[in-house]
Amino acid sequence: MILLGAAAFDIAWMVWRVAGGADYSYSMTILAVIGSVLLLRGSLKAAFFLVWIASLLLPLAVASGAMALLQPVDLTLTRLRLDASGQIAAALPLLVFCVALYWLRTELLRQPVQAAMLIAGRRRPAAHVALGIGVVLGLLALLGSHLSRSVDLAGKAEALARAKHGADFHYYASKITPRDDMEGTFVEAKVEAWRADRVDTVDVFWKEK
Repeated sequence: MILLGAAAFDIAWMVWRVAGGADYSYSMTILAVIGSVLLLRGSLKAAFFLVWIASLLLPLAVASGAMALLQPVDLTLTRLRLDASGQIAAALPLLVFCVALYWLRTELLRQPVQAAMLIAGRRRPAAHVALGIGVVLGLLALLGSHLSRSVDLAGKAEALARAKHGADFHYYASKITPRDDMEGTFVEAKVEAWRADRVDTVDVFWKEK
């Protein structure tokens, strides 16, 4: 019932955000609704698969949050100092998602549920295996994000942003997107520019070759 209520709230929130023209990051809402209905009907198969899904997604969600912190510490602290409530609000959906996954996993691994699975002739879900796979995938995602960041392209993006936005800021290229077409290689980048009293985002674009 709690899971179904949370999913219903998320759907209402999504409709309100989209109706207002705001961005909305899709979550596992539909899966949560289906899982909730099946659990309410006493489906042990649904409990089995939801334990696996929650165990797999939990470390991936944590890795996603960690990925957002792969930036200069001073930039993170400046954002918090200038707009603490906004930063907390931005991080809240992911935090709630992590808590919900942990809670769901814990509830479905309780002894009565596991005993019901054994009585029904089902094997217990190897939740620790799914958790281990999630940890490995999360670490690979973090490593891939770090290795895919080209130092040369980041340096060029930050130099262009500095020339465009001014020398009294610190700069960090947060997103670099190279693309190839028939005319050559073009690079789009978003660069975070910050100083003690403000944080801006500077878009730069150039032809690499």
